[in-house]
Amino acid sequence: MFASGEPRRYEDVSEIADGRDRGAIVSAIHLPVGVHGTISIGADEPAAFGDVEQQVAEILATNAAVAFSRAKREQEAREARDRVERLLARINGLVQDTLEVLVQATTREEIETGVCERLTDADPYAFAWIGTADVTGEELTASAADGIDAFDVSSYHRELTDERRLDASARALKERQRQVVPDLTDTDDPSAPDAAAAGLGSLCAVPLTYRDTVYGVLTVYADRPDAFDEREQVLLSALGRSIADAINAVESGRILSTDRVIEMELSSRDPELLFSRLSAQADCRVESTGTLYEDDGSLRVYVAAETGDPEAVQSVLDGDDTVTESTHIVTHEGRSLFEVVVDSSVVEVLADYGAVTNGMVGEDGVTTVTLELPYEADARDVYDLLGERYDDLDLVGYHEHDRPVQTREEFQAALRERFTDRQATALRSAYLGGFFEWPREVDGDELADSMDITRPTYHQHLRTAERKVFEELFG
Repeated sequence: MFASGEPRRYEDVSEIADGRDRGAIVSAIHLPVGVHGTISIGADEPAAFGDVEQQVAEILATNAAVAFSRAKREQEAREARDRVERLLARINGLVQDTLEVLVQATTREEIETGVCERLTDADPYAFAWIGTADVTGEELTASAADGIDAFDVSSYHRELTDERRLDASARALKERQRQVVPDLTDTDDPSAPDAAAAGLGSLCAVPLTYRDTVYGVLTVYADRPDAFDEREQVLLSALGRSIADAINAVESGRILSTDRVIEMELSSRDPELLFSRLSAQADCRVESTGTLYEDDGSLRVYVAAETGDPEAVQSVLDGDDTVTESTHIVTHEGRSLFEVVVDSSVVEVLADYGAVTNGMVGEDGVTTVTLELPYEADARDVYDLLGERYDDLDLVGYHEHDRPVQTREEFQAALRERFTDRQATALRSAYLGGFFEWPREVDGDELADSMDITRPTYHQHLRTAERKVFEELFG
């Protein structure tokens, strides 16, 4: 009856040949209650249930089915809410603990070690490790790990050039996409047998990417299969980006906090470099006079070209695929200034590795870059990095020196030494007199009269002084 979903009525239960003793029950009616079961009603007299009684019983069964369904939905909703609350509590705790590590860490080693320790403190994660590729990008090795003692990655190494032997961690690093192995006992992943033998059930590997730079890969193991649903994967992917941001900040910030630096001068004739192409095609010397990062990640470069023919330079810039925007600003005394926006640049590549570009010149198809690195940085790594990207790379110069530390008073004193008395007076009177306010509190005629000179002469002194200030700031 439950299988058919139809009610069944018996005027005499003795007709049922199932051998069961029903005691005083003589007649009965059985009704399905949706998918929840059946209701059976018995009487001690024969034919006790007519059509009216059956209709009443069916109404009772229908109401019972509705009540059971409502109770089941409410129970499922409570269980789902409890699961979400537990998940949010775990995620919030994990995110808070991990962000604390990223904010407080001052070295890359502290970041990697701290993250692995925090992850393995959270269920169901049982093991976590971070791997980095060598300078050549051919081998992946572990740089930090934490978790169960039964699993060890200290001797882990994986060739990134052999597609057949790539495991999930190596593939995540190489393809820059997260990888998931739901069941370590049912996979062809080369590293899975060792992990499964240690009692681990599943893994998720996410690349540590910052812009175009991959700092490594984070691999997290759980103690059971199918532990990494979509929410877990999204969480770990976001965590991977945060780790990469923190590593970049540490690597970039090192040069700002040290007085001892390495200065390198490198040159390349590779036409992949914008300044190599520009100097060759426009047949002039070009030099970077400043850079500025835009909100969309692009780089704005101010380029000075030693030419009185800005149209030729502009034509080359307009036809260059890597230039998204270019503007000729001014030409003065055979030197033309351009504002150029590019999606990527050697300046950006160097910045991602903590280097500061102090100068970049293109001449006769050769780009020469002068850069500074923190004293403890591996200059060889930077050289090899650029050598992989650009052909014909040469080391023109290398030396170590102390970065000069200049106080505010020393900066002001050095600036004052560049002014003539007239220039200093013109600038000081303009500033104190409100010439730079809006609306102006004084005009050029009044300031010129105060110095007993003509207005054109006053503005000549003022602009010369302004130019010297800007040279100190942006030169």
